Amino acid sequence: MGLTRGGYRIAVAGADDGPSGPDEVYEHCGLERPVARLAELAGESPDGFAVVLDSANGIMDAPLAALGIPVLRADPPVLTDGRVTARSLAALGRDSPEALTALPPDGWTLAGREGAITAAEAASGPVERELAEQGLLLAGGGGAAPLVALTFDDGPHPEYTSRILDVLARYDAPAAFFCIGLHALAHPGVVRRIAAEGHTLGNHSWSHAYLPDLGPIGLRAQLGFTADALAHACGGTRPSRWLRPPYGGRSPELLRSVAGSGLSTALWDVDAKDWSRPGAEVVAERVLSGVGPGSVVLMHDGGGDRSQTVAALPEVITGLRRRGYRIVGLDELLAARPVRAVRPAASF
Repeated sequence: MGLTRGGYRIAVAGADDGPSGPDEVYEHCGLERPVARLAELAGESPDGFAVVLDSANGIMDAPLAALGIPVLRADPPVLTDGRVTARSLAALGRDSPEALTALPPDGWTLAGREGAITAAEAASGPVERELAEQGLLLAGGGGAAPLVALTFDDGPHPEYTSRILDVLARYDAPAAFFCIGLHALAHPGVVRRIAAEGHTLGNHSWSHAYLPDLGPIGLRAQLGFTADALAHACGGTRPSRWLRPPYGGRSPELLRSVAGSGLSTALWDVDAKDWSRPGAEVVAERVLSGVGPGSVVLMHDGGGDRSQTVAALPEVITGLRRRGYRIVGLDELLAARPVRAVRPAASF
């Protein structure tokens, strides 16, 4: 399974040396069509079938796992700056499966890399503090004023994002939506509604990529394609300067590259872990018990069934207000902190 600026490509490599027909192209659509096609192909392959993804594709593993389809992941140095094609991935799966990582059925996209990821995040601490002082990174927490920002990742989704927007409108609460470019391409009307209702549109990469894997070309594509899709949906208006790296994945080099492009990194200090679907009451309690002045709350409007998030949101909003917190946008939360330095011009 490969990705392009227009959408998804499926290439099939059989037992022989050649591809089984031309690439199948799925563009300007949600995940449903390519995932359904992969399910068909799996059903037509009695001798075994697996899908090869790369670490720049973090949106396909969950739906494939739900269908019981084995997934193999390609990592550096197999990748070429995140620009590997569907055909080359299929060939890797056939010819060099030992170079790939088999994802556990109940695991996550980056399973097996936890140690290296943790080390990269730990090494990022000094750069994070430096950028936070410059107003180029917001991690959440540690504020003086009783302000809280709500953020949602992995959309837009035609059902769940819209339902979340309904709740936010009912309670007159702002939020930030960190959008995946491929989803924005498929659902521009939802993007327009987010912007029209005054919420922040943020960049969450083109395909939920692990950004530290990418070099300059791959990073520019992941962030630039997404910015273009959001701008196109909004009639040419560029999205906000906020980026949230998928998984919170970061390295010192990535953070400096992002800041040098004029984007500010938004992390979080309160994780609702709504992706685990523990029940709406648990989601709300995790948020309300975890917040403090200056908190940034992470929830999700895409990437799966988010009905529990929708159900929890009224209690999250009313509970925060009962505790004396005011819900604000990321820009206002950042402005409440002392910052220095001039933000460079954006290049993405």
